[in-house]
Amino acid sequence: MQNLSEYLEYLACERGYAENTVKAYERDILEFLSFQESFQDEALPRRIVNHYLRFLRQKLNVNATIIRKISSLKGFYNWQVQQEYVLENPFDFIDLPKNVKSLPKVLSVSEVERLLNDPDLSAAQKVSMELLYACGLRVTELVTLTIGQVSLEMGYVRCIGKGNKERLIPIGDVTIAVVRHYIELLRASASPDEPLLRREDGKPYQRMDMWRLMRALGEKLGKSISPHTLRHSFATHLLENGADLRVVQELLGHSDISTTQIYTQVSRKHIKQAYRKAFSHSPT
Repeated sequence: MQNLSEYLEYLACERGYAENTVKAYERDILEFLSFQESFQDEALPRRIVNHYLRFLRQKLNVNATIIRKISSLKGFYNWQVQQEYVLENPFDFIDLPKNVKSLPKVLSVSEVERLLNDPDLSAAQKVSMELLYACGLRVTELVTLTIGQVSLEMGYVRCIGKGNKERLIPIGDVTIAVVRHYIELLRASASPDEPLLRREDGKPYQRMDMWRLMRALGEKLGKSISPHTLRHSFATHLLENGADLRVVQELLGHSDISTTQIYTQVSRKHIKQAYRKAFSHSPT
């Protein structure tokens, strides 16, 4: 199943899950898909889920295992909804114990600078890093970006985000210079409708290419990071430098400001850490 293969790659590369964890997800999902095959095509998804829950309760005595399996399936179908492979998640009506959400991982400004200035980056990779951080792009928005969507003269990127919503994101002089060098020297003959980013073999970059790049760069920092880490860092650094929350919401393309508010918590956490670091030394 192609969708399952993509999801497992997403778990391994973007979420950084260990190989054994990914295999556990795969087993849980395949078990349900196999169970689902015994039903007629016209069977309602919710009816199948209810039968599956009864099947698990008869087969298993450990609630934690049942919760894990349902959590695996919820995650899989949530991801499919986000990718627009399915219209709804048939497991949404099942309430599982709530886990406390961890704050997004962010990098310090100095760590971002190390990534952006890595000498091993190709020209296309350097552009991708600049746009992920300087514009807070999602990885899908980045790899689908065309040359015509980048206006160097006006200093903005026209991004098509979730729900086909368009937003304009300003870019600074440094990012403009990096992108101009890439377009004029390496892609001068390309048309505006072509993908901005291409690999050395001439093929357009895919999401997995970005995840692999970030994993390799993260190893140099000693951290597990993904393309979304730079998006998180973009939002957090903006707030730490006094940006209005509504402006950050618009730049990120969030439809609900409550989604953006998580970064205020990250920002406060960073301020506290910086304070403790500055004043943790013993007085002389």
